[in-house]
Amino acid sequence: MKILISDVDGTLVHDNQNISQDNIDWMKELQRQGHKIALCTGRQLFEMKWILNEIPFPYDYLILNNGAQILDRNHRVLYEKKLDAYTGRAILDYVTQFDDLYSFYSDGAVSYGFSHGQCVEHMTNLEEPVDVSFQELYQNAPHFDIISFHQDNQEMTITKACYEYIQKHYGDKLSVYYNLHYVDIVARGCSKGNGMTWLCQHLGINEQDIYAIGDSYNDLSMLQAIRQGYTFKHAHEDIKSMIPRHVHYVHEVIQDMLGGKNNELAR
Repeated sequence: MKILISDVDGTLVHDNQNISQDNIDWMKELQRQGHKIALCTGRQLFEMKWILNEIPFPYDYLILNNGAQILDRNHRVLYEKKLDAYTGRAILDYVTQFDDLYSFYSDGAVSYGFSHGQCVEHMTNLEEPVDVSFQELYQNAPHFDIISFHQDNQEMTITKACYEYIQKHYGDKLSVYYNLHYVDIVARGCSKGNGMTWLCQHLGINEQDIYAIGDSYNDLSMLQAIRQGYTFKHAHEDIKSMIPRHVHYVHEVIQDMLGGKNNELAR
């Protein structure tokens, strides 16, 4: 049995839209032949449901929150690690000072966002304003699955400064990741690579039977951990320089898994 570990944003979807129907068709064929699929993302479950409710991606497992939570296809928790309440509250106290940042958190039960003094409900993709105090909500959170923030204008000046501050003051208590314009914060030791490793050990799948694909910096921990790590021909040059296998689409990786001819290394 083999397993495909696939990133979601920029890999299977772009702006919440399916990139290729061929990807879905080949994912179904992979399952039909008895292999497994795990979708691996920085998204938390509420956000992942936005995608799955619209696009019928076949999958057997979800690796969420950059590896901090792993679920089966029925969304039963197989593994999870939480960011402690004290550290999470301190992070949100800091980042909510900046008007140009959109920040949000999930504690697994609820998810809320905050921007320009307004709290929004983050459990659906409508993100409707709610008349509650964001500070009061997160101060009462028992723990945090994930905290994330980005600039409204998708610039990185404030985001980068906050990233560096958090690394300096809390780096020994958490893991923090850049993902395009976003910064994601999860419990220390969590990464896509560690999530992939835990799941494959849990399933008894050997390293040579693991295939992974992604397009961003938070994917490197899984892509570099195995021999069959892939990125895209259109990925950033930094990513391509570290990951030698380049394809146009996810379904090319699946064809390799099933004995195809798309496994030529990039020159």
